Amino acid sequence: MGAELRRLRQEAGLVMGHVARRAGWNESKLSRLETGVTPIKPDQVAVLADILQLTPVTRMRLERGLGIEREPDRWWVKYAEVLSRDYEELILLEAQATALEVASTLIPGYMQAAGYARATIMKSAFVPDPDDAEMLLEVRLQRARIITACTATVSATLSEAVLSTNFCGRVALQEQLQHLLDLSRLENVCLRIVPSDALARPYLGAVTVLELPAPETPVAHAEWDSGSQMIRDERTVRRHRRNLGYQRSVALSQDESQRLIQSRLDAL
Repeated sequence: MGAELRRLRQEAGLVMGHVARRAGWNESKLSRLETGVTPIKPDQVAVLADILQLTPVTRMRLERGLGIEREPDRWWVKYAEVLSRDYEELILLEAQATALEVASTLIPGYMQAAGYARATIMKSAFVPDPDDAEMLLEVRLQRARIITACTATVSATLSEAVLSTNFCGRVALQEQLQHLLDLSRLENVCLRIVPSDALARPYLGAVTVLELPAPETPVAHAEWDSGSQMIRDERTVRRHRRNLGYQRSVALSQDESQRLIQSRLDAL
């Protein structure tokens, strides 16, 4: 725990003396905490978390290290051993979001059916451990709660290519297309397809803008085959929002999108 706090302090670019003064401690006390000479208490973690301006997930992980779990309803906690800090932050923000808007050339994780999700994860070079893959599959399927619990509205604009990409096999693709149709009929979901002949700027991956309860400002999440990035800069988030609006403007209507998905499903 001490080593992690030291790493976070250094990552924030703060020297020990500055942090100690902000906390109202002498420098030797902070040194003893960081080196593990003195056990760290929960209230001390809270003080340092504020000074270091830690994200909610980082703070939660530190408290978890002390055996504190403030919100036991967070379903993903039991998968903590396979979740990176960034992935856990994304899941936390999804759970808090009031609205999500995504444009993607991939099917977003929280909209994937089981067979499609399994093929996506198992065929990834970034999940080499089969045991991790199984747990990550469970996490991905659980993320669908943001849709099925109707706690957030979801606006998804997907590339037509996702309806034909058959890497997962015919049966899994059939299941996935039916799943998209089922989701598209939910009141809190707006699903639209960008046809392959649309005059849209090509892009790869996915961008999601998450609306959060006030006073938090929206954040964006960009994802591509080998990584992802959480974006909090307000200007950059606005630029992504404009791009999402553009993709939506060249997409088919909801009814037309449903008919296109159904036609691809029938063809299989």
